[in-house]
Amino acid sequence: MTPARQGGPLFRLALRLLPRRLREEHGAEMTELYRARLERATGAVARARARIRGVADIVATALATRAGRRSAADGFTGRRRGGGWTMDATLQELRQTVRNLARSPGFTLGAVALLAIGIGVNTTVFTVVDALLFRPPPWDEAERVVHIYQHSDEGEPSSTSFPAYRDMAALDLFESVGATVPWSARWERGDERIEVDVEYATSTLLDVLGLAPDRGRWFEAALDRPGAGFAAVVSFPTWVSRFGADPDVVGSTVVLNGEAVTIVGVGPRTLPSSFPPFVTDFWLSISSTPLGGQFMVDNLERRADHWYDVRARLAPGATVAQASAAMEALAARLAADFPEFNEGRDISVFAADDIRTHPTSDGDLFAAGTLLAAVVGVILLLACANLANLLLVRGLGRAGEMAVRRALGAGRTRVARLFLFEALILSVIGGGLGVLLTAWAVRLIPTLPPPGVFPGLLELHLDGRVLVWALALVVATGLLFGVAPALRAARTDLSGTLRDEGRTSSLGRGTARMRNALLAIQVAASLVLVLGTGLLVRSLAATGAADPGIAVDRLAWIRTDLAAVAESPEERRILLDQLRERLAALPGVEGVAATSRLPAQFGGSTTTEVEDYSPPSGTGATELDFAVVDDGYFAAAGLHLLAGRGFGPDDVADGPTAIVINETAARTFWGEVEVVGRRMRGQGSENWTRTVVGVVSDAPVSTLSEDVPPAFYFSERQLGGIAAPYLIVRTADEPATVLPSLRAALAEARPALSVDGLGTLADHFGSTLAGPRLATLLVGAFSLLAAVLAGLGIYGIVSFGVARRTSELGIRMALGAGRRRVVGMVLRDVAGMVFWGLLAGLAAAAIVAPRVAALLYGVNGGDPLAFGGAIVFIVAVAAFAAWLPARRAASADPAAALRGS
Repeated sequence: MTPARQGGPLFRLALRLLPRRLREEHGAEMTELYRARLERATGAVARARARIRGVADIVATALATRAGRRSAADGFTGRRRGGGWTMDATLQELRQTVRNLARSPGFTLGAVALLAIGIGVNTTVFTVVDALLFRPPPWDEAERVVHIYQHSDEGEPSSTSFPAYRDMAALDLFESVGATVPWSARWERGDERIEVDVEYATSTLLDVLGLAPDRGRWFEAALDRPGAGFAAVVSFPTWVSRFGADPDVVGSTVVLNGEAVTIVGVGPRTLPSSFPPFVTDFWLSISSTPLGGQFMVDNLERRADHWYDVRARLAPGATVAQASAAMEALAARLAADFPEFNEGRDISVFAADDIRTHPTSDGDLFAAGTLLAAVVGVILLLACANLANLLLVRGLGRAGEMAVRRALGAGRTRVARLFLFEALILSVIGGGLGVLLTAWAVRLIPTLPPPGVFPGLLELHLDGRVLVWALALVVATGLLFGVAPALRAARTDLSGTLRDEGRTSSLGRGTARMRNALLAIQVAASLVLVLGTGLLVRSLAATGAADPGIAVDRLAWIRTDLAAVAESPEERRILLDQLRERLAALPGVEGVAATSRLPAQFGGSTTTEVEDYSPPSGTGATELDFAVVDDGYFAAAGLHLLAGRGFGPDDVADGPTAIVINETAARTFWGEVEVVGRRMRGQGSENWTRTVVGVVSDAPVSTLSEDVPPAFYFSERQLGGIAAPYLIVRTADEPATVLPSLRAALAEARPALSVDGLGTLADHFGSTLAGPRLATLLVGAFSLLAAVLAGLGIYGIVSFGVARRTSELGIRMALGAGRRRVVGMVLRDVAGMVFWGLLAGLAAAAIVAPRVAALLYGVNGGDPLAFGGAIVFIVAVAAFAAWLPARRAASADPAAALRGS
């Protein structure tokens, strides 16, 4: 029988269209491929599709050949007769690749979805990490801008006192020096009271940065002193988002902390805040410091208070080294002139591109950014490994087609190029969708600020840097998952493939090793990510389970601003007494107290000298957190008195300053709890003005995920009251039930009183864990995605292996092999790959886990529960993914399996 008679009437007719020489030399191979495709097709629709595809391929080759554009061999090799790779041939290959992908919509859509997720997530994370860590500062001649920090009591670069800023501004080495301090304020907008981020800034700040306002003006030099009026510059992002880019905003007023503040300008378009990429809402002049309270005004003259971040623009020709030498000299002069405040306190200078947020926090920021980038990079690597395996399987299914192309003259390079084109096209489409996903995420992230994770909103842009990164990912991923299948296709044995096409054949040893290695990589990477999630969960559980030392379950709180309705301290004290009486009379309330800050909340601190204690820093002082509380606070909060007494009526305003310290302070400074009568004083004070009258049990100070630091309490009676108190309410039952009553009681006492916060202490403690929860959620989602990808890879490989062993499995079942034995055979084949993947994953985890644990609270890098849980989870996913196709194969009819072989 001649080849032309083996393919059916339509195929034989199409074959007659070929030139005789081409038909005689390659007609048998073409017919063999056509017959093999028909045998593999199951169902009438599949057979019809195979017939149409075979005929269409022959007709297209015949038309191209007879049109004289290229010979049949040239059409398959993509070369001119004289040699060389033509653009026309490349375009033909691209069209052929697109047609091949269109014929497999399931594979194409799945591959594109994997790449869109992988590239989209990576590009989104790059946008955030680039904005936080790598984007150049948006300042003119940024190389001339330096950061200047006075050192803390612990000897680390910290913030600077305002008097020290004035000393720096007087030096000729700098062209300009500016200072700013981040703060918060309450914006009263109609009936709304909005908590906004503000910065108190000097008139010189924009001169230092080399920028100009987008509209209006910046602060004048006359506004660098209190009493010169309230003035604000609204940031450009806030002007757009909250003022609707109103062109008449300059000259209007906003009410901040109860005071009318005039907007004199709109900030530079490229400067969202003094700490980009974070967004501030308003810059406030130094003359506006009374908005923050009298203590903020007093701070301008106090060398003991280090609040301000200082930047300077170097004079022409000056260098960073010269600035450092000048600051060393200034530090020595300040230590000599003001030893009580500056002895042992250095001043450091950093170039603009050496600092992102602050020297003490940049390390953690870089670690978090690197970790996040590594996690999403692993996700993309897993997607590439999965797609490489899919393309390997797809290439084996197209082995006959590739063999015929080789037989018709296509070189190895041409065959490999077809697979590379397929990979790159998938990568380009997936990358395009990934960029769209990033564009959506960039708009969404600023509207959903993760509480407690960043100090403010982030300003993100899909700019050229991001698009270049996305393009690099597209090319890299296309090559990464396309090279292995391309090489495998190029090395295919021609005669063997044509002989075996349509029949079951085993994988080549090299292909099998490549497939197994890719699968092991997926298992290893998944194990590392799942282990990271386990460590985060363990840390979160340890933080939540730690005893806070305070009655969390029965405490509610409400915050108000007494200063908005009562000007003098005496009026505020009377109003606070009235509020306590009203709240104490509510049903279910057992006690009421007032404090300036809640437990586990950042608040005030002061530089303090401790009697008979020398801090390791050598400055003679230490920074201590404090809170101002009333007489009933310790009882209401459930803190235990360990020594001495609490506050009482004897602690009067003009008497000796009494303080109560926590247990950690007593043991840190004096080594015991019985320390009543010991003394402290503010840095620079000549007298020991603060006397310890009591010691109470520890409670969280700034966060839950920290070892409790030394801290102390002032009596609100001695400090003139609390302008914006938190009222702590101890309840008999569930505290959430009294929240509406608390709000109503404030309105009844004084309708003008604002409710600036309301909730239970348990919810407050929960909100402080927002950062760890977000990290756990993100890494958990990524690790789950990684495990799913690994499972899909195992499922695909086992399914393919079962399909190629149909005949063998049919014979075994026909000879009496039971279903369990067949399933066991299939599972044993994948067990080795999973085992080596687990070993590789454990080796990587042993390196990574200690570094991750060092960033977490309450866990160690060798946590057996986290390791064991990760291994069990990955093994379960792998077993389930392999069991599904194995079970399906074992359930098949042996006779049907033998017929299908």
